[in-house]
Amino acid sequence: MLLSNRRKFLLGSLCLVGCGYAPVRGKNSKTKELLSSIFVQDPKNRAEFELVRNLEKQFGRLVSRRYDLNYNLNIKEEKIVVSASQAFERYSLVGSLKYKLVDEGGLVILANTAKSFTGYSATGTALATEVAKRDAQDRLMVILADQVLHSLLIMAKT
Repeated sequence: MLLSNRRKFLLGSLCLVGCGYAPVRGKNSKTKELLSSIFVQDPKNRAEFELVRNLEKQFGRLVSRRYDLNYNLNIKEEKIVVSASQAFERYSLVGSLKYKLVDEGGLVILANTAKSFTGYSATGTALATEVAKRDAQDRLMVILADQVLHSLLIMAKT
């Protein structure tokens, strides 16, 4: 039974190779070439620093600067849970990232908005609450960077 499953997997893999299947971020792909030529706008605060760090981690090493990724990050904190004693115990961070990919001539190639949210708990000391807030911001920046990357990958394949 196990041998049969292995054969089906290998046969299916051969079919993918035969139909021209290629990984999106392969060694010499157009996508890798695009991502390695994007310069991300400099950060102005801690949240933007985390965003840029995650984007550069996804894009890889900058080989040649042919495109600029400009962005406008907006994070709003909302109180979402109130205890019986009227103390706020849970907060939500709602992030909106407007970004555009601009070529050397100033032509906007892609303009889009990424949105997401994360939450954190405020039940503990002030230090614990601040650490939880920072962790929620970091998670939000990972999510937004992933959305930007997916948008660029889709654009590169079209």
